Amino acid sequence: MAFAHISKLLAARMALSILTLVAVSAVVFTATLFLPGDPARAALGAKADPAAVEALRTEFGLDRPAIVQYVSWASGVVFGDFGRSIPSGRPVWEMIEPKAINTVILTLSSLLLLIPLSFLLGITAALWRDRLPDHIITVPTIVLVALPEFVVGTVLIVVFAVSLHLFPPVSLIQGNRTLLSQSTLFILPVVTLLCTTLAQVVRMVRAVAIEVLAAEYVYMARLRGLGPLRVIVRHVFPNVVTPSIQTIALNAAWLAGGVVVTEAVFQLPGIGSAFADAVINRDMPTVLAVTLLITGTYVLINLTSEILIILLNPRLRAQHAAH
Repeated sequence: MAFAHISKLLAARMALSILTLVAVSAVVFTATLFLPGDPARAALGAKADPAAVEALRTEFGLDRPAIVQYVSWASGVVFGDFGRSIPSGRPVWEMIEPKAINTVILTLSSLLLLIPLSFLLGITAALWRDRLPDHIITVPTIVLVALPEFVVGTVLIVVFAVSLHLFPPVSLIQGNRTLLSQSTLFILPVVTLLCTTLAQVVRMVRAVAIEVLAAEYVYMARLRGLGPLRVIVRHVFPNVVTPSIQTIALNAAWLAGGVVVTEAVFQLPGIGSAFADAVINRDMPTVLAVTLLITGTYVLINLTSEILIILLNPRLRAQHAAH
């Protein structure tokens, strides 16, 4: 019964997610129409022959009504075709795929480090509340919360690249080499993203863990003679996970779109640079494709977090089953 209801809930959320993607793409498409300049003129140059400009407009369907252009693009996306880039004429996905892979590696690496470290540091700070280990953890997190990613990235470059010469100051990935052989280029960007997101999650985990440690069932578990490690594993950690999932999801969603600044600081060729170049060149198909990817990732993360919260919380499962 509960499984059937969760399936219905998932189907409803999927439908809402699709509507969200359609709405966002329509808004972005409309916004690009009001950008100054002509995409065809921008692609060919200011001194291009008017006949060539008009031919390019016809080739890409820019002379058709806006609604026809959008429906044509959207129908192509359904079948995996994001269209062609106006300046180069190449398929959009062929152009952004390598950059999207770089961004995915950067984001997933940060997320895979964020989750275990946030629970480890947050629970440790709660166990040693108002003592030295707690201060060692919480003071840096308070500082990092106030610092934007470009400041953190710049400090890391000065310390680890310029002064210590441990890592390269920029992440100029070469397409003729494997990403594994260039893995050191991702270290400073990953640390930058980790620093800017870890602080918020650690403070959330710490606050929840302090509340759980003060609960009666934890006190009774200790009275029964359970060791500190078993109390943490069996009683504290499971009750900290569920409230922290939403915070982790929000930070993961921010990573999906917030890597733009970090990529710019380290000159890493990712989805952020692709988006910036597309806006400058008025490359509408590329702008729409990147926006759709970022929005789709954001929606997927939120959908996943909502399902996990329901599955991990018996009370929520019972409520959804009752409805």
